Amino acid sequence: MSRLKVLNPSAPAAAGAAPAAPSTVDYAALRQRLAGKLAGTSGRELWRSLEELSDTPEFVEMLHREFPRQASEWKGGDVSRRRFLQLSAASLALGGLAGCVRQPAERIVPYVDMPEGVVPGKPLFFASTHTLAGYGRGVLVESHLGRPTKVEGNPEHPASLGATDAFAQASVLDLYDPHRLDTVRRLGRVSTWDAFTAELSARMNAQRALAAGGAGSGVRVLTGAVSSPTLVAAIERLLAANPGARWHV
Repeated sequence: MSRLKVLNPSAPAAAGAAPAAPSTVDYAALRQRLAGKLAGTSGRELWRSLEELSDTPEFVEMLHREFPRQASEWKGGDVSRRRFLQLSAASLALGGLAGCVRQPAERIVPYVDMPEGVVPGKPLFFASTHTLAGYGRGVLVESHLGRPTKVEGNPEHPASLGATDAFAQASVLDLYDPHRLDTVRRLGRVSTWDAFTAELSARMNAQRALAAGGAGSGVRVLTGAVSSPTLVAAIERLLAANPGARWHV
């Protein structure tokens, strides 16, 4: 038998506590019932409370109400609370079934002309340069079937000696950035390289015809820090052809 803790109804209430509701348990009948149960049983019988043992109408009503007071009162019109839960469960089940669609069969076709050095399942490593603040650092890029997946330092590069940092590690994500432009755009609309070259050539020809201030006086080149000899040589050729142009870093 479990230990029963009986509260003294005559004990004074704690300061600030609300007075307890009068008990509806008939303790005399409870003692008789408890004595009868103990005399007629050969094993242990457990009760969670005195109310459960006395089996009062209030306790029976509480058992039939699974949730707190007024939780079972559903104001859903013609749809009962139980029916609403059934429909919700069915909707979730159907939503899960919608994702269990068998994809159409696809064939894996081997290369007609196998690229040189490509072995399926084995990565290739390419020496490259990661530019940060205008300075390039040697890196090794791991590639799987033409898709770069990892960036590590190049041990043969004197600036990195095989080390890398968070910027170099995260640079591979730039290749898969959904906001990265994949086409030429003009004023927010898709354009072409030919249209860009034609419009730029027309504007540069107009700048070269200027007499005041020198040819190209309306041209400004704005870049970050540049350490690439190729890019520096291209900018210098542009400035030599347009003495009035200026390069701002």
